[in-house]
Amino acid sequence: GAATAGNCGAATAGNRGAATAGYGGAATAGYGGAANSRGKSKTGVNGIAVVRGNGVVASGGLGTVIVIVNENDIDFDIAEWKTGVIDGVTLKADTWYKLENGEFVEVQNET
Repeated sequence: GAATAGNCGAATAGNRGAATAGYGGAATAGYGGAANSRGKSKTGVNGIAVVRGNGVVASGGLGTVIVIVNENDIDFDIAEWKTGVIDGVTLKADTWYKLENGEFVEVQNET
């Protein structure tokens, strides 16, 4: 299944589904799914979570690829970006991450 939400909306898709949310939104997809947003993205095992904007966060289960893109405040061009794999060692499963100075940083108190 596929789910789409507008700005500040939430989109949730099941296993192998795709979820997309607009600015300030949240996208969640299950096992093997894909989540893309301009706010928060989270997937289950072996998914892909992509976020772009400012103050954005991503999370996923083991084997998930996360991509975080921070934008410039003025022109919204890319300021920095990074991609990684949730391997349970370098990046932990079901843990939210943001990007600071080109590095993944664990986010506390994110739901």
